[in-house]
Amino acid sequence: MADTSVKYLHNIMPGAPVLSGVAGSLINVLDACLVNGFGVSAVASLVVAGGIATATISGGHSGEYGSVMLVAGATPSGLNGEKKVLSVGGGGTTLTFDAAGISDQTATGAITIKVAPAGWAKAFSGTNLAAYRSADVAATGCFLRIDDSVGKTARAVGYETMSGISTGSGSFPTVQQRSGGTWWTKSGQADATAVPWLLVADGRFFYLLMFYNKTYGGGGGAFMAFGDLLPVKSGDAWSCVLSGYASDKSGSAPGDTNDYGVLRNSADELYLARSYTAVGSAAQAFKAFPLLLPSTVTGFASGNGPMAYPNGPDQGLYLTPHQVFEWPYSALRGVSPGLYCCPQNLPVGLFAPGQLIASADNLIGRDLRVMLFGASTATGAFAFFDTTGPWR
Repeated sequence: MADTSVKYLHNIMPGAPVLSGVAGSLINVLDACLVNGFGVSAVASLVVAGGIATATISGGHSGEYGSVMLVAGATPSGLNGEKKVLSVGGGGTTLTFDAAGISDQTATGAITIKVAPAGWAKAFSGTNLAAYRSADVAATGCFLRIDDSVGKTARAVGYETMSGISTGSGSFPTVQQRSGGTWWTKSGQADATAVPWLLVADGRFFYLLMFYNKTYGGGGGAFMAFGDLLPVKSGDAWSCVLSGYASDKSGSAPGDTNDYGVLRNSADELYLARSYTAVGSAAQAFKAFPLLLPSTVTGFASGNGPMAYPNGPDQGLYLTPHQVFEWPYSALRGVSPGLYCCPQNLPVGLFAPGQLIASADNLIGRDLRVMLFGASTATGAFAFFDTTGPWR
């Protein structure tokens, strides 16, 4: 059976929530993607033949190849639960998924299907306020508090513990590091104009790209992340990381060293719950490739690195894991799950947004989705997400 732990969600999917410069719109996106799912549709028929289930949804559905859908209400019960889409029929009224072990038959019941959420919990809420945490018992248990009360931007703070929407301890960043929390830019204008977005997640980590301003050309996207790294030390209870921006970027050109896909050997707006010593408060961090370590001055975005593309000997595209180091010790804390970066210098038009790559040269057998970020029209900035899973 295909892994369903990785969710790839975006604004183009029918029924997706709208992100805009309106207060509360980011919380609507996070609620739908992390907790509730979206795009509920009634299934007209669900037929199993040869170990493949074909669902017909007369009014259309939100699925696409590789997306994870949540089926409910079907008999036999083995057809319910999370299912990865194998194919989508013409007109968008059918989709198929693996039904291995279920005999050929037509399912019965009031069957529904929707885009599955990533499996997080919304722990606390208030007016344009929300706090999320992983529902996975193996997670660090850290919380993410979002203040979405201002139209163009939101503020994000991680907490080790929370007992209410405005009560928590062990904040990262601390008040001294960034009073009010790190900045997440939603839109370049304070109105209801829809803003494209992408969220990729498993049950313990998510990446969020918000394409807030295309005026400057290029990808036009801010790239943020929150969740549990793949730590180098087993049992690292403080390896939860939060990225963001040092200020309101809504009136500026996208493209910043604080983008999660920009590598630089210097502390930016990136915070871990605690230092590796497990003593004290939040620790600052920086991002790096395992093959090429950028300096404090010459940072570079994924896809805009010093290595030639294509690679001369084999004409290859090469991707590397994304590593997080604790600053100022240059201590490797862990790897960002499911994210790959490119140390090569890629032509800006090499990949279309959301393009599927089946097996990069050093990642055979993995489906990868590519997404542009940043602003440049002359250089490429690309993030590569493993949608095959699992990440852990």
